[in-house]
Amino acid sequence: MRKISYICGTFIAAMASVFAFTAPAQAASGTCPTDSTGVGFCLYYNSNQQGAYYKWNGNTDGEVSNLAGYVYPNNGAGAGQAVKNNSASASYSMGGGCVCSSDFVRVFFNSGFLGNYDTVTSNTDKQLVETYNENASWRSYYI
Repeated sequence: MRKISYICGTFIAAMASVFAFTAPAQAASGTCPTDSTGVGFCLYYNSNQQGAYYKWNGNTDGEVSNLAGYVYPNNGAGAGQAVKNNSASASYSMGGGCVCSSDFVRVFFNSGFLGNYDTVTSNTDKQLVETYNENASWRSYYI
């Protein structure tokens, strides 16, 4: 009986040390990587800004009228998949930290900025609802 107690105690101590010294898993930050000006817009393959993402720099790309041909790069779940009609969430960084309703991006259901859309306000993340896995274009607005 004493030997069983010793073995069980040793096993429990070993398992506790494994859990105590194992680093927690790192979740994606949910923040779209930005360019040197602090601007960036991302469409993500998964909900909650997870999985593969495609990033556009705000200072060079202010709109895409047809997402055909864009492919998620090799950076997570969905890598290699088409961006068009495969996005579940978005993130928009406009620099300065302001959540400004005058700066936003719209993700459209159809190509050519047509149909239903989701609005992503600056410096926020957004779960796509109207265009969930049915996204074909996007455009930024500065009012």
